[in-house]
Amino acid sequence: MEPKRTDYLVGNINPTAIAATYQCGHCNSETGTRTDDLGIVHVVVHHDDGCPVLNGTLSAAPDAARAAAKNLPDTFKA
Repeated sequence: MEPKRTDYLVGNINPTAIAATYQCGHCNSETGTRTDDLGIVHVVVHHDDGCPVLNGTLSAAPDAARAAAKNLPDTFKA
């Protein structure tokens, strides 16, 4: 079988799906998306006041990685 080719590094990640599965490990944040003037969709996270991720004490990278991992295409899963 011929492999499928794509221009995406890790598949076609849907920002809306990422926003739906993102959960801050340190607060009860709400998430959503916004589209900028160029049409690029961004994930928006509204952290609680005092959240260590909001004030920069802790990184959001682990939470973002968990949200992304839940949305990887099957071709990237073992």
